[in-house]
Amino acid sequence: MSASDVMKMSIDEVLNEAIMSSTPAIIVEGIDDLKTYISIASDVFERFEVYPVETIAGHSPGCKDVIAAIRSLYTLSDSHHPVENFVLGIIDRDTREYRNEVPSESAILTLEYYSLESHFVCEEVLSSFLGQYTLTHPLKFGINFASDLFCKIEEKLLDLYYFSLEALRCALDQSYIADFQYSYAIDRRKQEPTKSDVSAKSAQLDALATSLGLQRNLESLKKISSGKWLLSTFCEIAHGTLKELSSYCGAFGSERCEFCRTADSSKCTFRLKKGINSKTLYSAAPELFQITSLNYVKHRLAQISLVTLPWDPLDQAS
Repeated sequence: MSASDVMKMSIDEVLNEAIMSSTPAIIVEGIDDLKTYISIASDVFERFEVYPVETIAGHSPGCKDVIAAIRSLYTLSDSHHPVENFVLGIIDRDTREYRNEVPSESAILTLEYYSLESHFVCEEVLSSFLGQYTLTHPLKFGINFASDLFCKIEEKLLDLYYFSLEALRCALDQSYIADFQYSYAIDRRKQEPTKSDVSAKSAQLDALATSLGLQRNLESLKKISSGKWLLSTFCEIAHGTLKELSSYCGAFGSERCEFCRTADSSKCTFRLKKGINSKTLYSAAPELFQITSLNYVKHRLAQISLVTLPWDPLDQAS
């Protein structure tokens, strides 16, 4: 045991503490998503503990250690103290669905999409960007503006589809020589010969998609594209769209701004605030933890101690 492990709680101590103090324990993969998971849990519980798995003795960051930690708890619990009533491990889905490696333990929640970041690629987040980072009052946009604008962004996002399929194919077949892998930076897709090489494989990749029940749409993309790829690309496209927002003044059912109505379009309020870039959007997105796509996570957290939520977590209406 290392010196640092001496200072850490053991996994059985995590369970005992949860039982004795009636404080739900949530174990996550690492530091990257820690703040977001704390925010999500705070919507459900007054008291709780979130443990990055590396803070538990004998464990390192990552999904494998979350799974190992939870499985070890099943050897310690008894019928009066089921693990899933006190502790929940949360892991990214990654590619494990397509390798038949999704854990079956009730105390492990596998995310519905590739990773936590994937959940923030949605209309609700774009709507928040419109309200927070533009000079336009939300009332000017009307009901359908964010939805229609998101459809335009969504089509551009699908540029990632074949690159994600190529990376998935590589992950499923270690003997496959891939032109694009999950370890690559997403901007590599824009480079030659990568771009043309992946495009030339579209028929093969379509066949793979069909065999896995995937389609060229955002729902499938959220399952196979690296969440960091997807969110960063979404924020880049959203930023570019918001920079050109004045071209949508009066479109999609929005109300034309005061200046455009008086033929002074140079002062159009459908514009991005100064100092906002795609990195601003990327950092801001995970703060929007109350989006509908995360309701199922809150619903599962609530089951730890049978908390009654003041809203329907299964309602997926936007």
